[in-house]
This record gives sequence, structure tokens and C-alpha cells, in this order.
Amino acid sequence: MALQESRGEQLMIELQARDAWNQRDYVSAQQLAERAASVAAASDDEAGWWNATFLVSEALRKQGRMQQSKEIAEQLEIHPLTRESPALSARAATLMSFALQGTGNLAQAVTAARAGVRSAQEAPGQKSIQIEAQNALIAALADSDRLEEAWNECQILAELLSMEPPTQTTGLGHWAIGNVAFLLGHIGEGVSYHQLAAKHLSPTNDLDLWARFNRASASLRLTANVIEPETLECIERAELASSIVGGTERDRLELRLTRAQWLVLTGQFEAAIEQFGDVIAHKHLLATHTAAEAHFFLGRALSGQGRDSEARDNLEASEDLFLQSGAQERAAVARSLMDGIGT
Repeated sequence: MALQESRGEQLMIELQARDAWNQRDYVSAQQLAERAASVAAASDDEAGWWNATFLVSEALRKQGRMQQSKEIAEQLEIHPLTRESPALSARAATLMSFALQGTGNLAQAVTAARAGVRSAQEAPGQKSIQIEAQNALIAALADSDRLEEAWNECQILAELLSMEPPTQTTGLGHWAIGNVAFLLGHIGEGVSYHQLAAKHLSPTNDLDLWARFNRASASLRLTANVIEPETLECIERAELASSIVGGTERDRLELRLTRAQWLVLTGQFEAAIEQFGDVIAHKHLLATHTAAEAHFFLGRALSGQGRDSEARDNLEASEDLFLQSGAQERAAVARSLMDGIGT
């Protein structure tokens, strides 16, 4: 009877945790999932512990607490259940890859994502797990400036998506492919894939995801120097959605960074510098390569105003941070701009 009561309590807490997750209350989701994992461990329910602990890591990542998410993912990776199941191995490795990307450890993120893809391929009938693993690998390669490798993986993902009905999962896949297309300068394909993604990522279903997609789409367009009304519309949609859902401090900073990028590329240097102040002051909350982007564009804005010494300082900081994260090509671009100031 005591065991039945324990299982009933665990199920109730799990349902509460999932409800909090669906309401985007990630702090409550984390706390409830931790309780569910504790109850599951006390009743020797390994599968219940695994699923609850996975949710803890996901909720931490949603809060921007990437290091803690990584530490929980490490626990999952070495668990006996994970080692016995290709599907669980793929999920744990993919979770680890996303956490590593969030901390800026890009080389390790690529390694984890590749492990996730390999495990997913060994798990028959698990297309959604395979698609998510492929998404993680593409994102890690793209952030590492390994764009040709990322594009090759995009072709594999596109084939997987072609066999799937339109869902939010396929929308996420089209989003990932569009990102790489923009980075490679394939502007038409980037726009096309992001338009496909927008059809399947409904603001009605998940306003937080809609906000993040529009911010990311704007950022990639700006990286590709696509300064058109549609880019500004993406920024404005992201800002509106974020004002409703709130989001984490990290989300807010990334959105301010995107707005500041727009201002730099449209020659509004003074306004951009003002935006960057808050971002740079809280850069410890950002991934290393994202903080590098902030210093890079601030350096460009300062250079545009003739403030060469400050510009060089920020471009040097950008180069150092890109190198730390493993983004060698972007570090070289920062160095080139720094060398060209005042010459």
C-alpha cells in the first residue's frame, strides 16, 4: 500500500511539473521535477527518476542556468538505464550538447551531438529524437564556424523532415537549416527555410518559442547583412512576444543584442552603443561566443564614431572570447577589423 501511495504521489508531482513546464514556469517545473525524482529514487523507480531528472536539466537550461543543466546531464549520461537504451543515450547526449553550447564549449558540444546522432540512428522508430539530435549537431557545428560540415548535416536533416508531417518539430528543423543557409550566404534558401519554419512555429501554441525564433531569424539575417524591412519585423515580433511572456534575463540580453546589431548595421551608432552597455555589463549570463558578438559589434559602433582606442579594446575582447569558444574564423574577422582601425 505504501508503494502504491508513493507511486501516486510521484505521478501527481510529475503532472504538476509538466503543467508548470507548459505554463513556462521553469523554476516551478525544476523544483517539482526534483521532488518527483526524489520520490522515484526512494521507491527504486529508475525510469521515473530518469524522466524527472531529464526535466530538471531541461528546466535549468530554459532558465539560462547552463552549467547546472550540464551537470545534471552528466548524471544522466552515466546512469545504467542510459547505457542500456540507444534512445535514452541519444536524449542525454543531445541534452548535454545543448547545455555545452549554452556555456560556449563548442568543440565539446559537437562531440556530444555526434554521439547523440549515432545513438538516435540505433533507436528504430524514434524520428523525433533523431531530428532533435541532428538539430543539436547542426547548431554546434554552425556556432563553431564549421559551416560546410553543418550544411552536410542539414541535407540529412532535410531528408528526415521530408518524411514527417508538419509539426513544431519539423518547424525547428527548418529553422536550423535556414540558420546555416544564412551563414553560408545562401540568402534565398535561408529566407525560404525560415518561412517554412514560421508556418509550423505558431505564436498561439508557444509564444516563447515564437519570440526566440524571430530573434534568431533576425540575428542570422543581420549576420548575412540582410538589412530589409522583414528583418526589422522579426525583431519587433520578438520584442512584442517577449514583452508578453517575459523570459529569462539571458533572453532579454540576447534580444537587446539583436536590436543593437540592427542599429550598428543601419549606421545608428550612438543608439547602438547605448544598447550595448547593458549587454556588456551582464555578459557573464551569455554564452562565450554570444558575449564575443556583443564586443564585436560594439567595437564596430565605436569605430564608426571615431573612438578607435575603445573600438580596439572591444574587438580584442571579441577575438579572445571567440578563440575561447572555438570560433576561429570569427576571431580572425575581429582581428582583421582591429588591425584595420586607424590605418
